[in-house]
Amino acid sequence: MKPGSVVVDLAAERGGNCDLTVADEKVVSDNGVTVIGYTDFPSRMAAQSSTLYSTNIRHMMFDLTPEKDGVVNHDMEDDVIRGATVTHAGEVTFPPPPPKVQAIAAKPKEKAKEKTREELQAEEMAAFKLQTRNQVGMLAIGGALMLLVGAYAPASFMQHFIVFVLSVFVGFQVIWNVSHSLHTPLMAVTNAISSIIILGAVLQIGSGSMLVIILAAISVFFAGINIFGGFLVTRRMLAMFQKS
Repeated sequence: MKPGSVVVDLAAERGGNCDLTVADEKVVSDNGVTVIGYTDFPSRMAAQSSTLYSTNIRHMMFDLTPEKDGVVNHDMEDDVIRGATVTHAGEVTFPPPPPKVQAIAAKPKEKAKEKTREELQAEEMAAFKLQTRNQVGMLAIGGALMLLVGAYAPASFMQHFIVFVLSVFVGFQVIWNVSHSLHTPLMAVTNAISSIIILGAVLQIGSGSMLVIILAAISVFFAGINIFGGFLVTRRMLAMFQKS
């Protein structure tokens, strides 16, 4: 037998079925096989056997008293009660008839048909075309909206708006191409980098207005949480990918 195998010899009291069995002892062979030759298994398993037996009795009593009022309802149409009944109403009812409900075996799952190389390439090409079509459509819609906004918005607004749209587009493209398992550390680092706004808050603390000072202090506090928390989360997440 393979190393680590276990032999439980239930005939140890009468000499055993295994050559290495020793009564009332646990022996480990030269190749790492454990042979258990205890002769007092019933006493060793008293708690477990009592629990199993009492559980069966409890479920049987639940079946016999469906109304939970202590009144026994001996339903001979119930397969469980009928199978456990030896005599009833002065008649011998053993052996019981076959159960009415037969277990229906689950149908074996059909093996998935393996796709050929040409079919896989065709599916990949179709998925690539669909992705390209969606991206082109989004760009077209975005360009149309930009032209519409530019026709009515002032020039100063358009400068900031274009920077905002480009940052959203670049951020989307960068994050979309990152593995899902790295999204959390990526967003944590992004939070930390975006906390550069703490510089603006620090500059505003020197303002003469008390309201501005209070708001700037609150901004420094939350920006600090973003900075330190972002790098801390990233460190913990990346540690999960290290071999230890």
